[in-house]
Amino acid sequence: MSKKSGPSDGPVIERATSTPTGAHPRQNMPEWRTRRPGRMSTLAGIGTTVATVLPVFLVGGLSVQLAEETGLTQSRLGIVVAAYWAASAVCSPLAGRISSRFGSRWGMSGAAALGGLSLLAIAGLTPTWQWLLVWLALAGAANALGHPPSNELIGLSVSARNRAFAYGIKQGAIPLATFFAGLAVPSLGLTVGWQWTFAIAGSLAAFVVAFVAWQVPPIPSVVRKARRAKTTEKLPRDLLLFLVLASTASGLGAAQSNVIGAFTVSAAIDAGFSMAVAGMLLSLGSLGNLISRPLVGWIADRGIGGTMATVALMMASGALGLTGMAIALPWTFAVGCVLAFGLGWGWSGLLHYVVSQAAGSNAARATGLVQSGAYIGSAAGPFAMGFVFDSFGSTTGWIAAAIIAAVAASVALVAAYFHPDRRSARQLRA
Repeated sequence: MSKKSGPSDGPVIERATSTPTGAHPRQNMPEWRTRRPGRMSTLAGIGTTVATVLPVFLVGGLSVQLAEETGLTQSRLGIVVAAYWAASAVCSPLAGRISSRFGSRWGMSGAAALGGLSLLAIAGLTPTWQWLLVWLALAGAANALGHPPSNELIGLSVSARNRAFAYGIKQGAIPLATFFAGLAVPSLGLTVGWQWTFAIAGSLAAFVVAFVAWQVPPIPSVVRKARRAKTTEKLPRDLLLFLVLASTASGLGAAQSNVIGAFTVSAAIDAGFSMAVAGMLLSLGSLGNLISRPLVGWIADRGIGGTMATVALMMASGALGLTGMAIALPWTFAVGCVLAFGLGWGWSGLLHYVVSQAAGSNAARATGLVQSGAYIGSAAGPFAMGFVFDSFGSTTGWIAAAIIAAVAASVALVAAYFHPDRRSARQLRA
């Protein structure tokens, strides 16, 4: 399969916005502090994503310690994790419009600041599990605010030959946060305690805010004015149909994926692993995910895959891994965890790339819409599965997650059929 058309050298600056009448073209270009804006934008996206998703994965990784002092059970864990993703779902469409209007710098720095605030609040102001719900809802809003501006920034500043790879690296920040959460269990949670673990993470988020504010330039005023008019335009019908299908597939895929992040540690302990080994298993699975997301992007940049069909194949592999976790033998659980994490949750960066390429100048709004589906699934999955795990056990929970993953793969195949490029090609042949 041939690569998408686009410039092959140098950064792409403000390709989503035409030059207003009477404005000099150079006025549309952000004043970067570096000669490599693609690298800086990717790093800023990684930092913002880690700062906003780390709260929910730390809560999952440290749930056993939190249970001792806050009364957190598995069903309550599902509720607080669902609050995080529900807040993301509610705020995501608005976040896409905010990003389109005000630019990446304000959106990313604001998101990282809210993420850091939630981490510090969990550390110092969480006497009961209900407060976890409040602070994770705040972190969920931060997560929604962070993705559209970072996706748009990558689309504007990374060259076409490396753009899918950049999206993969940026989305790899999510398993990176899970990896840190897994390492935090033996290294911090069992030594200095869960409060200090969240406090240390909050201080790291403050560094991300400073980095984004220093490195990411504001958009010029002429571009900002043009964007305000553009945010009121309707999306094309064929694009909207594709986005709805992609959002549905993303929601189902995220529903089963976030069950893995929330319940792997507790289920691994039930399968016979120690708490420290369970935390390391979470980190190992996250490492596989961290490798797969940029790897599939790198392959897509070279003309292999890079489609919704590839997304569907990866979701189907996740169903296979979840089946291994349901068998619950130590080796099948470990192998299944790595497979479900690595490939079964490795499609996120590729999906962002496919959606951004299909949407063109509407990339921020499109990814905000698709992320809404992902957040709804991320909220519904852990919420429902918390009760399933509590009432019917881990085996039933993992089987249910595997079925959801298989349905997600099927919907992704339908979305591939209705991709705007393929639909246009069919109309031309007709």
